[in-house]
Amino acid sequence: MRLGRIQNYRNWSEALTAEPGATCLGLEYFCNVGDSLWEMSDADLTALGRREFAQIGLVDPARIKDGAVVRMEKADPVYDPEYRAHVAAIRAALAPFSNLQGIGRNGMHKYNNQDHSMMTGPLAARNSQGGRFSLWHVNTDAECHEAEPERDTPGRQVPEPLA
Repeated sequence: MRLGRIQNYRNWSEALTAEPGATCLGLEYFCNVGDSLWEMSDADLTALGRREFAQIGLVDPARIKDGAVVRMEKADPVYDPEYRAHVAAIRAALAPFSNLQGIGRNGMHKYNNQDHSMMTGPLAARNSQGGRFSLWHVNTDAECHEAEPERDTPGRQVPEPLA
């Protein structure tokens, strides 16, 4: 299996489906520009998705009506052994600018759940109107922000490279 994640867009909104009773599933494959998955043709990628749906038994490939490919460069931040130092340098460089706030995954250079990433936008807007929200504590270290008191944490654990 090369499939990384599946999303059911109908669970977000029925308006995201083309017809009543149907759904739209998004298959995410994690890759880098230039690697074998990135370079695969759209037809080969949709065929791979069909095969992997059959392999895991989630969807009968005969029921799939269509497929489309969207390639997204740098969709998620990279967690490598130096990421903490890189993010600290970014935060230090931005700190003198009281009217500038990084928001979302790429603006904050950290991986958040989508709802937490989107929440940084309205909080930044409130900050521009005098609010005092710490955007860096939204979904800190993959914990549920709503259930945990705001606190500083050392950051996400970094996996070691495979030997």
